[in-house]
Amino acid sequence: MRMLIRLILIIFLLPCVCFASWQSELQPEPNITSESLEIQSKVAALPDSLFIDTEAQQHIRPLLIATLNQQVEQHAHFQANLNRYRHARSDKNWRAAQANYLTLNSLGASKERLIELADTHTRGRLTGFGPYGVTQFKLEWNLTLLNAEYLLYFQLRSFQALVRDLMISPIPVIWAGIKVLLIYCVLIWWLTNSKRLITLFHRTYIENKTQPAFWVRCIWYLSQANRAIAWLIAITLSLRVLSTIPSLQHLIYLEILTWWVLGGSIAISFLLEFAARNSRSSQKETLVLRLKTIRRYVWSIIFAGVILQISMRTLGKTTIYYWITSALYFWFIVVTISALNLWRKKTFCEVESISDRPAWVNWAVRHQNTWVIRILATAIAIVWLITHRLKLRVMTQLSNYQFFSQALAYLFRIEVSKSSGDNHTENHLTAIKGDAAYDYVLPGSDSSELIDYATQEIEQLGRYLLSDSPSMCVVSGERGIGSTTVINQLQSRVKNATAIYVNCPYDGYSALLRSLNQAFGLADDTSEVQLLTHLRQSENSYFIAIDNAQRLVKPMVGGLKHLIHLTNLLRRTHGHHRVLFAIEKASWNFIDRARGERLLFDFVAFLPRWNEKQMAELLSTRINHQGQKSLSFDGLTVPKQWDQDDISEEERAMQGFFRILWHYSDGNPTIALRFFRLSLRIDKHHEQAYVRLFNAPQSQELEKMPKPMLAVLRSVVQLEVSSPEEVSQCTQLSIAEVLGTLRYFQSRGFIEWSEEKARISDHWFRHITNVLDRQHLLVK
Repeated sequence: MRMLIRLILIIFLLPCVCFASWQSELQPEPNITSESLEIQSKVAALPDSLFIDTEAQQHIRPLLIATLNQQVEQHAHFQANLNRYRHARSDKNWRAAQANYLTLNSLGASKERLIELADTHTRGRLTGFGPYGVTQFKLEWNLTLLNAEYLLYFQLRSFQALVRDLMISPIPVIWAGIKVLLIYCVLIWWLTNSKRLITLFHRTYIENKTQPAFWVRCIWYLSQANRAIAWLIAITLSLRVLSTIPSLQHLIYLEILTWWVLGGSIAISFLLEFAARNSRSSQKETLVLRLKTIRRYVWSIIFAGVILQISMRTLGKTTIYYWITSALYFWFIVVTISALNLWRKKTFCEVESISDRPAWVNWAVRHQNTWVIRILATAIAIVWLITHRLKLRVMTQLSNYQFFSQALAYLFRIEVSKSSGDNHTENHLTAIKGDAAYDYVLPGSDSSELIDYATQEIEQLGRYLLSDSPSMCVVSGERGIGSTTVINQLQSRVKNATAIYVNCPYDGYSALLRSLNQAFGLADDTSEVQLLTHLRQSENSYFIAIDNAQRLVKPMVGGLKHLIHLTNLLRRTHGHHRVLFAIEKASWNFIDRARGERLLFDFVAFLPRWNEKQMAELLSTRINHQGQKSLSFDGLTVPKQWDQDDISEEERAMQGFFRILWHYSDGNPTIALRFFRLSLRIDKHHEQAYVRLFNAPQSQELEKMPKPMLAVLRSVVQLEVSSPEEVSQCTQLSIAEVLGTLRYFQSRGFIEWSEEKARISDHWFRHITNVLDRQHLLVK
């Protein structure tokens, strides 16, 4: 019976309680004063600072004075109303204080806007450290204290309202609590399983992979701080869920503090990890200094961000904000001075190791220990050191581009030529001629060190030639580029076939057929049909490499018949035989134009020119470092290069000389080695060999030569070795004209004779190909 009576009372009294609660909620909100509303409307009508004119500027000062007067007046009312509420906590006193709070907020926003639009003089007086600025600081500081007291009372009233709401309907609070509980359940699950999931991710996407995808590397990098990131996300979501409750809306301000502090800590962890992993310096001292500097600056930025964010949220960009900004500027100056002092010894140690320094850097080095100006000296040294290393880094990156490296080497060569031309005091040096030069710059052999060259082309050819399928490929490159070495590397990798190497003779197809018969163990006079039968009936697969196959090609009508005949013969073998032809690029260009789109080979690989690094490695490995046949680069004057630092003078001279050889040879190692040997000089008295700049062949006659004579040169280049009759057939010139032209070339050293066949001399090869290329008669 008692329970029934209680239930009836609750049923009848609950609407009354709800009505009282709703009545309190529906009471009119306190309004700001009419003067503040008028100032707010006038400030809103002002144009943007970019479009402010003289007429609008005249209205700013009276508005600013009126705003400051109203702020002082409302400050007094606000303080009085808070005192009344402190002694008598009635709703009437609270609404009066709330009206003052809203009015002061409106005036603060208007004041911030007017200070932004005011002229520099007015802004400086109100935000500076003079009498007006100190007065405004005191006013704003008192307002800050009053606002803090008001918000404390506001939060207490909010909690009281929350308790009343819970008595009426706890469902919104329960639902928010469930959301928060779910968030932290997910957080606990992640903290429990994160290590296992990250290990699984690493095993799936990163392990045993040389270059993981960019998004994989980003996720892996973020996973190193997964716990801190998880806590940050959980706290942020929890605060946003709880702030939806009307009585807890001010909790959203804690998100600012959370992101700056916890997010700043995560940023510090990332920066320290990034600096540790990507540090080029292997010295532990440098790494420790770098981490200390990063930690000081990032924590200072976090502190400054929190203070400025709170200042803007409470009072806006007014006097206190500008004072705090000035104090933070001073703080960062102090941090910078401490960082400079931290790096002082290390910086000057690095600077002193560099010999070529400007005068103002030398002044900083001399005053590194002077107490008054050592910080300035350290700053100067750091700026120069960063600029110097950045310049080296840029030059090194640009040197990876072929055009830039060629231009740099050309300018470098001109400087060396000038320096060498002015030196007439080395009469005691004589050139090393003949085979004696090979004692200092060794010839290539089977035991020579292989340079990492044409790796991609070798892999592409290997897909066809090292498989079990029949194939016919071509490797093409300039004379002396390294085709034979590429063939040898491919044949050394053969596991499922017998390697056969044949160097095509000068006499052409008939001589090549005899060489093939000898390679297969057949009689020299074996016919094509018998050779074909042998290959068809063979149980072994062959990898046949025919070097210098351009000797089967003549640049004339019908000049491809021998090459086509040989390819047709090898295709009819019907076995798993693979064939590789090495054809010079000058002849291949003719084959390509003559065949057009008709298929002749399965794959054609073009060997690239050697880059500067590869050329330097090759030339270094060919220098004889043993016994009395060693070379010296002492006395070889080379200018200072931007992309070389912290090396000895002799090593700088050697690298500079290699750069000249690479530039002149246009990436051809054979030409570079030849002119390297032509650059050797020996001392008559001490028998020490030295390197001096070679004299590159030059001839203005080639540039002005008639086209028929240049056509003869082009034919000789394309044929590699050619008789006068073959040149006559290719150029459509009479045999008498060809003989006269060849004799003219021989008298100037352009060609040399071997077994009554003409060949471009090694000394003039690069100059002649450059001329033919400029005349559009040959593609290098």
